[in-house]
Amino acid sequence: MSEKKGYSLLPTTASGEEAQVNSAMAGLPTPPSGRLLRSLLKVFKLSVLMAVVVFIFFPRGDDDDNKSFPRQGHGRHSHERRGPHGGKRESKYTFETHMQADVDSLVAGSLESSIVWDRLAEMTDTYGNRIVGSEALEKSIDWIVEKVKGDGLSVTTEEVVVDVWNRNEESLYFLSPTRGAVKLHVLGLGFSAPTPDPVNGLEAEIVVVTSKAEVDELGAAGVLKGRIVLYNKPFESYNSDVVFRTQGALWAQEHGAVAVLVRSIGPLSLQSTHTGNSAAAKIPAASVSIEDAQLLSRVYKRHQQDPKQFPDWPKVRLSMNAKTALKSQVSRNIIVELKGRETPDEVIAIGGHIDSWDVGVGAVDDGAGCFIAWEALRQLSKLDRPPRRTVRAVFWTSEENGSPGGRVYAANHPETNTTRHVFAFESDNGVFDPYGIKFTAGRRSQEEEEETKFNSFDFMTAAGEHFLGSRKDLSYAGAGKIVLPEGGGADIAPLCKQGVACAHFTPADPFPLAYSTSPYYIKSSELATKGSRGRHGRHHRHHHDDSIDPPRRPVDSGYFYYHHTEADSMGAFTPDQVKNSAAVMAIWTYIAAESQVEL
Repeated sequence: MSEKKGYSLLPTTASGEEAQVNSAMAGLPTPPSGRLLRSLLKVFKLSVLMAVVVFIFFPRGDDDDNKSFPRQGHGRHSHERRGPHGGKRESKYTFETHMQADVDSLVAGSLESSIVWDRLAEMTDTYGNRIVGSEALEKSIDWIVEKVKGDGLSVTTEEVVVDVWNRNEESLYFLSPTRGAVKLHVLGLGFSAPTPDPVNGLEAEIVVVTSKAEVDELGAAGVLKGRIVLYNKPFESYNSDVVFRTQGALWAQEHGAVAVLVRSIGPLSLQSTHTGNSAAAKIPAASVSIEDAQLLSRVYKRHQQDPKQFPDWPKVRLSMNAKTALKSQVSRNIIVELKGRETPDEVIAIGGHIDSWDVGVGAVDDGAGCFIAWEALRQLSKLDRPPRRTVRAVFWTSEENGSPGGRVYAANHPETNTTRHVFAFESDNGVFDPYGIKFTAGRRSQEEEEETKFNSFDFMTAAGEHFLGSRKDLSYAGAGKIVLPEGGGADIAPLCKQGVACAHFTPADPFPLAYSTSPYYIKSSELATKGSRGRHGRHHRHHHDDSIDPPRRPVDSGYFYYHHTEADSMGAFTPDQVKNSAAVMAIWTYIAAESQVEL
């Protein structure tokens, strides 16, 4: 028997002499000191019991906050507080009761049909991609205008003078001493110069680099003169790597290079080539697939390491017949407008760019962005009454060719004594499962914050939690509610610079798998029927239970599986993803248009 039996909190049964002693003592009066000791013991037991109850049913708020609300990187504290049971936080911001009913109507209307998907598929199937200057772009604009009129909405266009670039014929061959001319995968970069002989091309040895420092070092040594520079920088992120595409030709021509090749800016390739603009240079610039860049890099490395065994410096033949015509044509922005019921002079502008590159069909970049904005305004127009502020859905033209559409729109709709933009909301990062928005407060709100104690970032965060935090009908619980910093976009940049509050629609990254609404999603129950199973009956390669939504993250590398490639097609997303994203865009637009606050 344990010597600590007397200290046990469990009930015990007395026996033998001990029982007799207890029985005998029960009839004796208890001395005052004994009664005091027993009272203290009861208080002690009660305190322990209460501590256990508090620990189980009332966990520390700080720990709960840290678990349930991971930092989003904006460095601000929410004005909400979590309840004692980890329930919904109480916000210092309140919202008019009618707004919830309107939000529910927007969601119901967005989800009731696949009209957004169907319209986008029809346009892209009919006209294909929409590079600036093409007949396909202008016919697509005409098609949209007629459809909008059919919706009974007000629509106008405004002319935009645009630069035009056409790639025409192009080819790239690796001149192998053993295999002959090996055809490689190439896409000329926007605004690239042609090769001196567009038909026969130019033949030159290649030099492989991975940084500008290497370009400067080899250039100073005279190694680049008369050669073609290949930038074979492995993908880290688009923002860090795109500089090789945009500036690489300028860097190389300073050292006498005759052309540049840029490894495709993307995380994955199935011989995919990614196009995009390059700063205008005197030498041609083209993108090559990751696989072809690695092939040339391996051959170059062998020659550099062992020139005796591999005496032939690797050589390629590049032919490009690209043509550039600056300010040579007129395209159009499309503006669809819903007048506000109380303050029509305060304008909310939402949208994306209607032009695309000449590969794929421009469904991801940025047909879907335009069409969910269109649908958001269409759903707003179906409410019992329009929002307080005016909403415009804008299809900006020529974003891929320097964004003159955005500049023309801002110039044509300046702030006056009677009209001003209060919020600009762009979608140009793909449409997958909705995640949230990136947001930057407007100048007026920031200037008045110290006096009014109103923080628009915190207001939008509270609004996202209030209207989207508990929803489960937009692909996963809380879809679209997150507010991150640094809102903006290429087409709304002129408005942002003027101090307008700006946001960017942010989808969840479509990769890595599996997300339940991804077109490539494979349920673990299906995987479990093939190969070995884990100890819980699931395939080892699949790490989540179907009953639990996998965590999402804001879009990053997954978007660049499609960006500026032939993979930009309707197969990149599902009808449900488009519906859900349209609903989320409608909700955020409604919040900005109906709320009586300075964002």
